[in-house]
Amino acid sequence: MKKIASRIQFPLDRPITFDDLPSLLEAFAYHLPFDNQAVLSKRTLPFNEARLEQTFVTNQAGGVCYDLNHLLYEILRIKGFDVALVKATVYDNEHEVWSATGPTHVAILLQHAGATYLVDSGFGINLALRPVPLTGETVLSPSGSFRIAPNGSGYQLEMQRIGLDDTFIIGYHFYTQQTLLPEQLAAIEQVIQQHAASPFNKRSLLAVRTETGHRILTEQALTTWADGKKTIQPVPSDEQYASWKKELF
Repeated sequence: MKKIASRIQFPLDRPITFDDLPSLLEAFAYHLPFDNQAVLSKRTLPFNEARLEQTFVTNQAGGVCYDLNHLLYEILRIKGFDVALVKATVYDNEHEVWSATGPTHVAILLQHAGATYLVDSGFGINLALRPVPLTGETVLSPSGSFRIAPNGSGYQLEMQRIGLDDTFIIGYHFYTQQTLLPEQLAAIEQVIQQHAASPFNKRSLLAVRTETGHRILTEQALTTWADGKKTIQPVPSDEQYASWKKELF
């Protein structure tokens, strides 16, 4: 825990309350990038403490949803929160269809004071940075407005991201009954690594939120949003890509 605390620059040697969760979620968002390098390399390791140690401490890497939320889940569980991993199906807003990979996004359900909240540190830059109640109230944060709406017998995350959305759009759909144990994440990892429709097994992608916006790095460009201003810098060489990756992510 001490090394993880150093990595996210958040004290984990003391109790964490529900009111501390926004600060913890921001610490995750600002210091642990969404990073698909392990997907591209087809790395497979058991979902246990050793995997978390190797990913976030030894390799100083980030991860995709099942990596980032696995770590957050373990921290919250150890600190005494009533949490469960839950699988979800992402909505493709560009093509207006649900992901062909099915329920392969992983988030967290947290029970507190008789209410259920969605907590997510692994949805790229689309992070609420706050627990979002399933009762429908809109949650405001530095990244935008987020709410949960009913969808059939399940729910969907809706978001209006600052600088990106003019209205609420759908993030993903989930059922509260479809919870997972960490060891069950391996099946989702296999789909993300191998499915033809997976958006993460074809080219490099790193993304991280900042206190003023976010950064996204691909092999083609570094895109930076800061205080509402978007800047795109082409990647001129492999050396520059490696330098930006090390320096900014």
